[in-house]
Amino acid sequence: MKKTPNKYWFWAWTVMGTVHKDRQDDPAALCEVWKNCFILHARSEREALKKAKKIGRAEAGDSKGSLRLDGKPAICKFLGISSLGLIHEPLGDGAELCWSLQRCKQSTALKLPTDEATLLAQAKKERRYVTPTPNHRRR
Repeated sequence: MKKTPNKYWFWAWTVMGTVHKDRQDDPAALCEVWKNCFILHARSEREALKKAKKIGRAEAGDSKGSLRLDGKPAICKFLGISSLGLIHEPLGDGAELCWSLQRCKQSTALKLPTDEATLLAQAKKERRYVTPTPNHRRR
């Protein structure tokens, strides 16, 4: 019997750009850029990247003609993947999903954290748009 290769959890940041439809081929056009982080269950980096691209392409479009940017017809384009990495820990409370590293002056580093009130307000605002779902079992 052939052994099935292990699957790993990866994270990937997709980059999406929303632009006015009549300027979608203009490199100088104003573009609203969204970066979204997804987790992916895959056997290899190549499979994870393929899945991330599929997700990004599926998010592209004009919402059946209803997408607007500044009140004008717009289209959301999949621009690519900005980064891809492996989740090293089992998923659960406290699991580190992704990380970034930068070198800067300590005075700059001290300005990076956001105050708790702002963090809570932002998360609460986002939660208003999401329907709670039951916990899913890990596979």
